[in-house]
Amino acid sequence: MGKFIPLKVGHKIWLISGSLWSAVVIFFSLIASKNIPSIFYSLEDFILHFTAYFFSAFLFAMGSRSSFGPWKPALLCFLIGFTVEIIQPTLLNGRSFSFQDVISNSIGLIFGIILARFLGKRIFTT
Repeated sequence: MGKFIPLKVGHKIWLISGSLWSAVVIFFSLIASKNIPSIFYSLEDFILHFTAYFFSAFLFAMGSRSSFGPWKPALLCFLIGFTVEIIQPTLLNGRSFSFQDVISNSIGLIFGIILARFLGKRIFTT
């Protein structure tokens, strides 16, 4: 078989992508429920939260060069999701804190970290 050629993508690109993705997630999380695009209503709430935080954690973990391993990106993503859940009922009508959303976010970020750790070893090592 051929030799594996590692993909050379700087960690800053991953961090910028994670930041942009997280900004989109925060935006859609903090708009009034009547302004949410209809496409989101056709998807299960668990799937939306899982996917949003899966990609956030994946992108941040791929860009992290922390000596703490995946814990720093995981904590960042968890804090973003938890803060959004706390802010929603205070700023928006029709939105409320949901422990199920926090669980969905957490499961998504765990799977995102796992995938990043798996792919990171394959992409960044020769």
